[in-house]
Amino acid sequence: MPPPKRSTPLQRSSHPERAQPPPPSREKTGWSRGALCRRVGKDEHCAFTYADFNNGEGISIITTPARIVLLGSQTPLAPFPETDNTEDKTPPSFDTIPSSYRDVAIPNKGIGLVATQPIRADRRIMARTPAVMVDDRAFKGLRRDDLALLLGQAILALPDAHRSRFLNLSIAHDEAASEGGKTGMELIYNIFTNNAFKTTVTLRKIDEQGGGAAASSSEADFQSTFTEVSRLNHDCSPNLGYYFDSATLSHKVYAARDIMPGEELTVSYVDVLQPRATRARLLNTTWHFPCACARCGHGLPNTNDDTHLPLESDARTDQIRSLLRSLDDYTTPSAHTPEKAELLITLYELEGLQVRIYEAYYRAALEWNGVGDAVRATRYARLCLAKGLVLRGPDRPFVRSIQALVQDARAHWSWRFRVKD
Repeated sequence: MPPPKRSTPLQRSSHPERAQPPPPSREKTGWSRGALCRRVGKDEHCAFTYADFNNGEGISIITTPARIVLLGSQTPLAPFPETDNTEDKTPPSFDTIPSSYRDVAIPNKGIGLVATQPIRADRRIMARTPAVMVDDRAFKGLRRDDLALLLGQAILALPDAHRSRFLNLSIAHDEAASEGGKTGMELIYNIFTNNAFKTTVTLRKIDEQGGGAAASSSEADFQSTFTEVSRLNHDCSPNLGYYFDSATLSHKVYAARDIMPGEELTVSYVDVLQPRATRARLLNTTWHFPCACARCGHGLPNTNDDTHLPLESDARTDQIRSLLRSLDDYTTPSAHTPEKAELLITLYELEGLQVRIYEAYYRAALEWNGVGDAVRATRYARLCLAKGLVLRGPDRPFVRSIQALVQDARAHWSWRFRVKD
């Protein structure tokens, strides 16, 4: 591994993305900037590091000087005000949940996480902040070598513990055997690209004339790697769901169903409603491994004699997709739509798709409301909220819509929309 590049303090930009005045000291901002930057068009992208973030976990962000100023001026990245008490300057930890899992070597998967105790459905498993975030404009616009250079600076500037956890992450299965001849920067690049999640961050511009209130906000996409979350292996009927919380920059992971001790903790890397052949192709081309889950016909006893089981799974998945198309057509009245929504729930359950069961509850709530049954509509709306808030977070449009239905079913847009007047 090459020695780390010397970092320079973060420089604030008075002209967005361009010229930069003399910087404040590192001690005041808490941020440092890598020595080398790279351009995408007119926009310069650099590696910025806040080593004290999240109780010394540290975080590195590859973005423009103008954007890092926005990020660094809002919580949770804004350094604490100067005080005489040094303890007050330590950022809080975003995850104090007792661990209910451990690292285990999983055959043909590398290192995974396995439950060490019973885990009830809807329990939060972890909430982790990223090691590195890459502005989507840099991720898509920079040449591979340039992005690898910035990633190298970003990772090497992290505190030792977080850097070590990143470097210990698995990379794609068939690449692991050929890593011996690669440079340190290439290794970092490969680890990042094989473990990154798309994350959307809300950027708030502060109106200094208005008492510090947010004048406007916008969203920015990043690719982010979370060292512990990346230990979670794939399953087409996963037992965990997750979402990214922009307010805390944390990846929150919850149990989608009850989990027994010794059971591997899993998420899905692909859309679980895609056909089995499509899922297999994506996993092979993107992550370079064949799926070994029961839904794909592997991991079953006497697999060669049980080919009818994955075929039945395929048939249920096809029916789910067909029902979704029918239920999501709001243009004309349709017969038996509440019953179709009830069937949809059953199919999700049979496929082990508790991680997305809120989608079926959502349709059931709308369909019962659509025929004027407010009580049944509210029942399924409550079930949708119970799962949707945990597995997708509070800021999703479907959550706001269902909350409005619970508040007043008859005032909701879906009231009797399936009934011909």
